Formats: sequence, structure tokens, C-alpha cells
Amino acid sequence: MKNRHIYFGILGAILLGIGDWLLGYVDPAPINGVEWNALLAGYKDYDVFRPVAAMPLGFFGVLSYAPCMWGMGQIFNDKKICRVQSILMIAGMGGWALLHYLYSAAIFVFAWMYQNIGLDEAIRTSNALYGAIMPGMSLWLIFMLVPFVFHFIDIAKGRSYLPKKILFFHTLVWWVLIYFGVLVLPQTAFLNGLRTFAMNGSMMIWLIAVLIYNIKNKYL
Repeated sequence: MKNRHIYFGILGAILLGIGDWLLGYVDPAPINGVEWNALLAGYKDYDVFRPVAAMPLGFFGVLSYAPCMWGMGQIFNDKKICRVQSILMIAGMGGWALLHYLYSAAIFVFAWMYQNIGLDEAIRTSNALYGAIMPGMSLWLIFMLVPFVFHFIDIAKGRSYLPKKILFFHTLVWWVLIYFGVLVLPQTAFLNGLRTFAMNGSMMIWLIAVLIYNIKNKYL
């Protein structure tokens, strides 16, 4: 993985990460005790500009990620593995873009309806929208994560130029630690934002670790 790939990836992580915090930094407390889907908890007084701003950030973030995803597949010693890994990583980018846009749209719909129509209609509409998009979002999340699973396994088998110990910083490891780790803590706006930021934050950890390894070993 060349350093130029890493720089594009870090830029993508920053852009998408800003969008994540715009979307996720909200108080996750229930609204008036009403039971409804957890995706949109806390968005009753949400500034609708935030999901609107998150959408172009997601667009440019995904574009920046593209060369990085190709580079992530080029760390292996076998050219066939490199080709397969790069194709899987690039294909998974569709999931990144779609999840970001669907999440932004769902939040915008609820916040706008709550502020302009009322709570009951906002909850009914957002629950219906959430129920419609959640199966597709779940499939895309799986499709997005599968390449990282294979990526982790191939590094663990010693098929790349990277040492196995660098797997401690792997995207998959830190996504699991951040996303599920914050769930056991008392929920706050910061932790809700951190969970939303989990994937791009984990990418940043991984890319910085590989960059440091490359510089130390003069692999530029």
C-alpha cells in the first residue's frame, strides 16, 4: 500500500468523519417517553442543515476513499489475491455511499416532520421509512464489512508485506471495539457521535498505523 493511497484514505476518513459527527452528535434520550426506533432518537430539535451538509461530505469522502481501497488490496504477495482484494474493497464502496445517504435522509425526514408537522406524524413516517430501508442497509453493511474480514484473514495468514502484529490496529478490530464498546456505557451525545464515527475512525487508526510502518521501513 503506497503512501499516496493512505493520504487519500485519511482525507476520505476526515470528510466522512465530519459527516458522521454532524449526524450522530445528538442526545439519544427517548422523546416524551415514546417508544420508537433507536436510529432517530434525539433528533426532535435537530438542525436539518446537518444531514444536508453530511451528504456532499459523504460524496467527496467516498471519492477520496476509492484509491485507498484499491491500495488496501495491494499489500499482498500474491498478485491474484491483490486483484481479488482490491475488487472487493472497491465494490464495497457502494455500501459506504448508500449507508451514508440513507442515514442522512432518514434523519432529515424525521427532524423536518417533527419541526413542521408534529411528533406523531414524524414518528409514524420515520418508523415506516426505517422499516423500509433497514433490511437493505443491513445487507449493504454486511457487503461493506466482508472485504475487511478477508483482508484481516489474509494478513493474519502472513500473505502481505505487513507484520501480523499490525492487526491490532486493523479497521475491523477497532470498528468492533468502538461500535459495541460504547453500547455498554451510559449513552450521551458524545458516545452516540462516536458510535456513528466508528467505521471512519477505525479506518483512520488503520491508515495511520500503516503509514508509520511504511515510513519506518522506507516503503513509500
